[in-house]
Amino acid sequence: MKASLLTGLTAATALTGILATSDIANAAIFTTPLQTANYQQTAFDLNNVPQPFLSQGYGRTDIIDAPLTLQQFNPTLGTLKKVTIGFSGDVLGDGKVENKNQLPKTISVDLQGDLKLNLDGTSLFDESSVASTTVPNLAPFDGTVDFTGASAGTVSGLQALVPLQQLTYQNPGDLLQFIGTGNLDFLFSASGISTVKGSSNIASEINTFAKAFVTVQYEYEVPDQPPTKVPEPAVTLGLGLVAGLGLLSQKKKILKKI
Repeated sequence: MKASLLTGLTAATALTGILATSDIANAAIFTTPLQTANYQQTAFDLNNVPQPFLSQGYGRTDIIDAPLTLQQFNPTLGTLKKVTIGFSGDVLGDGKVENKNQLPKTISVDLQGDLKLNLDGTSLFDESSVASTTVPNLAPFDGTVDFTGASAGTVSGLQALVPLQQLTYQNPGDLLQFIGTGNLDFLFSASGISTVKGSSNIASEINTFAKAFVTVQYEYEVPDQPPTKVPEPAVTLGLGLVAGLGLLSQKKKILKKI
């Protein structure tokens, strides 16, 4: 009988220990509002940028290492788990062409836009896009290169578009650069390469302008409350088993005496 009681007590005590040492971690995942980079417009060449390009944030190419500023993740919000960076932009071509031949000609214009984004010396994005248009049936040369008259044509709103690209960081080491109370200075570069084709006798004036959008979103974890032991009711159950076995033993002893 004593051996059985000891076995029961050992099992109940083991059960109590297992149930008492399990943890529950209560946490919730949040994302910050999407940030869009603020241009430091002094980094762009804004001279001779026509409206509405200027009001839309375009600068004249070439643009070299223009800073685009975003806020770091404030660590008081919680534990940073993931960073998603978005990048998009375009290069616009705008200009004039003139046919200098003695026969009518159709002239085509190709525009290649190259957009780059760096952070702390690391290349994040290096994207290219090409757009094309034609200026058809230009009359024979009128004798003066002035981009007017029937021998001339215009190129307007030619757009080499880079659609949204994204990078995601989740490695704890990679996330460190995004944590703090300061700013992240992304560096934006853009160039446009225009090609005018049709014949050997063409006059052209092509201007290119570029802009970009940089966004960042932080995903972070916030504990609802400190982890708690699971839970007191389970411990009570284990202790109840021990108490029940003790009472059973005492009852058997009383019956034996009778």
